[in-house]
Amino acid sequence: LHEIGTLIQKWVQWVARGEAGSYVSSEVVRAIGRRFWGSELAADFSTYEGKALAAVKIQDRQYAKECLMVCDFTWPLRDAELSPDHVGDPTVESRLFSAITGREMDEEGLYRVGERVLNLQRAILLREGRRGRPDDVIEEFNYTLGVQADTLNPDCLVPGLEGKPLFRKGMVVERAGFEQMREEYYALRGWDGETGLPTQKGLEALGLPEIARELKGLGRLAG
Repeated sequence: LHEIGTLIQKWVQWVARGEAGSYVSSEVVRAIGRRFWGSELAADFSTYEGKALAAVKIQDRQYAKECLMVCDFTWPLRDAELSPDHVGDPTVESRLFSAITGREMDEEGLYRVGERVLNLQRAILLREGRRGRPDDVIEEFNYTLGVQADTLNPDCLVPGLEGKPLFRKGMVVERAGFEQMREEYYALRGWDGETGLPTQKGLEALGLPEIARELKGLGRLAG
């Protein structure tokens, strides 16, 4: 939430007051989408496209970041006031890890740590009774009750197509859009699309064969 939410607040200030309000313009947000979230579509709140990939990238980074125990408000360094393009650098965490520990790790290597942790958490939740796909849902009111307001953003203003301001006030989540994102998310995670359960192949690829064996014994493994 912080990775996107705090950035949008800076962008709202830019919409309201221009460069006097913030350096985070629509172009900066789109560039951050490309660099941090996988595509410009991730920064376009008028479509559901690109959001599943963004979720995977943000989650992997978040879980890796929590392993490093760095401040959630500060990291990742998405935007930078003094850089020419105002776009931050997602490699800083992995470079800091390498410098401090002496163990070389690049950006993708660090995110793989986050992916492993997320899958471990998924396995624990499945072991403790969660069911995968049936529990990967949002509250029903999200489909029927439109967004009303936000304390710091009363008009619910977000970047839309090509960074143009979009008012989300009164809008709801489209059920078909959510289902599409969930399908894409499962595919990106390597989980079974029908059940939302991890697969043996996927867990073994992450170096977690023992987790696959335990889930298989519990009937919580697909494929």
